[in-house]
This record gives sequence, structure tokens and C-alpha cells, in this order.
Amino acid sequence: MFLYRHEAERLEQEAKGKLERQKITDEAEAERARKELLELQANSAAVESTGQAKAEAQSRAEAAKIEGEAAVDQAKLKAEAMKIEAVSGFLQIILCRNCNVY
Repeated sequence: MFLYRHEAERLEQEAKGKLERQKITDEAEAERARKELLELQANSAAVESTGQAKAEAQSRAEAAKIEGEAAVDQAKLKAEAMKIEAVSGFLQIILCRNCNVY
């Protein structure tokens, strides 16, 4: 019973980790789409305007691009951290099992 419970806990933790990583991946994809939309909006505004207005639109697009890339990088790092935590939890379960065997 004890091993089944730990196995179930491990599987649950692994599933939660996968779900959270998928959520982060989805959020990163949404952020990329948002970034692309902002770039398109900024480019559209630049076409309609001239001079200073065009420069400001390009500046906003560049800022949005930088923010979007930073958000994507942050999401990737968060996903990697969660993966490490999941692996760590799995290793703890294995170590616990090994301790209980002896």
C-alpha cells in the first residue's frame, strides 16, 4: 500500500508539473501572439503617420518586442525551474523508498 501511495503521489506530482509547464508554454505563446499584435498595430500606426509619430510608433513596437521577449524568456526559465522541482520531488520519493527498503 505504501509503495502504491508514493507512486500515485509521484504520478500526481508529475502530472501537475506537466500541466504547469503546459500552462507556462501556453502563456508564452499568448505573449508571443500579443507581441506580434502590438508590432502589427505599431507598424499600422507608422504607415498612417509620418515623422515623429512614425518614430514613436516604432519605439513602442521595439519596447513591446523587448517586453515580449523578456516575458517569453521568463516563462521558459519558470518552466525549467518547475521541471527541476518536479525532478527533485521525484528523486526525493525514490530516496525515501530506498530508505524504507532497508
